[in-house]
Amino acid sequence: MFYKMRSRLLGMVLILLVTFASTGFCSDKKVYTLKFAWNDIWGPKFRASQVYRPLGELNRMLHERSQGRIQMEIISKMFPSGELFQAVAKGKADGGDIAMPWLSGTYPIWNWGEIPGIVNPDPVKGLAEELAVYNDKAVQKIYDETLAKYNLKFWFVTQWDPANGIWSNKEITTLNDLKGMKIRVGGYLPTKGIKALGASPVTIAGSELAPAMMAGTIDGVLTSLGYGYSIGLGKVSKYFTTTPLSPTWSAVTLLNKRFFDGLPEDLQAVVMEVGREIQQMVSLSTTAEYIMSLDAVDLSGVTRTKFAESEQARIDSSAQLVEKEWLTVDGPWKSKREDLLKAVKAAVKNYRDFDGK
Repeated sequence: MFYKMRSRLLGMVLILLVTFASTGFCSDKKVYTLKFAWNDIWGPKFRASQVYRPLGELNRMLHERSQGRIQMEIISKMFPSGELFQAVAKGKADGGDIAMPWLSGTYPIWNWGEIPGIVNPDPVKGLAEELAVYNDKAVQKIYDETLAKYNLKFWFVTQWDPANGIWSNKEITTLNDLKGMKIRVGGYLPTKGIKALGASPVTIAGSELAPAMMAGTIDGVLTSLGYGYSIGLGKVSKYFTTTPLSPTWSAVTLLNKRFFDGLPEDLQAVVMEVGREIQQMVSLSTTAEYIMSLDAVDLSGVTRTKFAESEQARIDSSAQLVEKEWLTVDGPWKSKREDLLKAVKAAVKNYRDFDGK
């Protein structure tokens, strides 16, 4: 009788231990501080950036899902935007939101989104296709492999509406209309792209764009609908012309790999789960913001235009030149770019082929 009771008690203890393990019970009560360098340069108008703010969605979700075992120390403008990548890699911060298009000439492999023709130029469709790429397992594997060289771990992306439109006072419907125009462009690949389309790229600080347009220093600005409108381009421009350039514009949120590897496995799972949810949340929010921006721009009197269909062959040829530049330009992981490009295009195709059956 005694042995039967002991066996039953041991069985109950084992069941309780399994139950605790399956419900997230953990003997490690250590609190981990995640020092996050927030690239807080966009202001409160843009939801994609505000998820990082103190007591914002990222902060709250990590705290709640970890039961207080992950606490964030969020430092606004801890480093200049161009220094964030190296700062997180060296462990000066445990994580940061890095505007990878600004670093496209230095680290081209992670800026595939600047290649025209991969995702749909319509931002509503393009945002969904880009998100499908970042959720793709083959793409994630290449990101993990290539970022590990720099002691970095991919966490998630926050998508902005693409910088794919030219604000101007000249109606643009053909590539010939671009000839001789001085267009302000941000980023290495868009600069190559605007040259391929026939215009002359110009570099000017974002704060000076509206005055430069008004003074005639530049003839146009290649940037997004929402951002351009927010800095006053709608007041000094008559047209917004959609182009195939810069079909995506995303901040890549990275973690220091040593910090991530030092977390217990259950907290690693929490971190990645929260990242996936934030990624989805921001994608939907950015899509909604873009649609609202359309109404605001239309009401401002700016006319939205696009290239004539007869220009498509020349546009495709220009896109191929940008893709070739991305594949061949000097920079890290040159040998891996073709594999990533194949995985990216396959992910977009899989997304488009979905028929619900």
